Amino acid sequence: MTKSQKNKLFLAFDYGGKRVGVAMGDASIGIAHPIKAISYKTSKELMAEIERIVREWKPSALVVGMPRKESGEPHSLEKRVNRFCKTLELRFKLMVHTVDESYTSVEADQFLSENKVGWEKRKKMIDMVAAQLILEDFFIASSGDTESRA
Repeated sequence: MTKSQKNKLFLAFDYGGKRVGVAMGDASIGIAHPIKAISYKTSKELMAEIERIVREWKPSALVVGMPRKESGEPHSLEKRVNRFCKTLELRFKLMVHTVDESYTSVEADQFLSENKVGWEKRKKMIDMVAAQLILEDFFIASSGDTESRA
């Protein structure tokens, strides 16, 4: 983690076509917490809710999970996520970092299932827990620590 990232609040997003998971975390302690999952029908609706969250938390930077395929081929959501990143950067004038989000939704589902969270509640929580995992991965990668969160 660079000196400029110490003592900074970050927001992370797990972007999906119907929902976006949101988490916040403090880079100085490397801990992230899920905030919410935003269900949306239009980009305008999504950005209005993200703007409210950004105003509330006042992050110094944003982190977005970037979908990757093991084969190296482009993921079907990659272009949409890149557009989402660009929109965030232009709208909020904040640095937007991307992190490989491979398997974060699967890990989030597994974690919630192991903790006896029922399916109805779990499907509402998966995206925000995935955003938390994305942010934790970012903190680990930024610290130079070779240990993974898993």
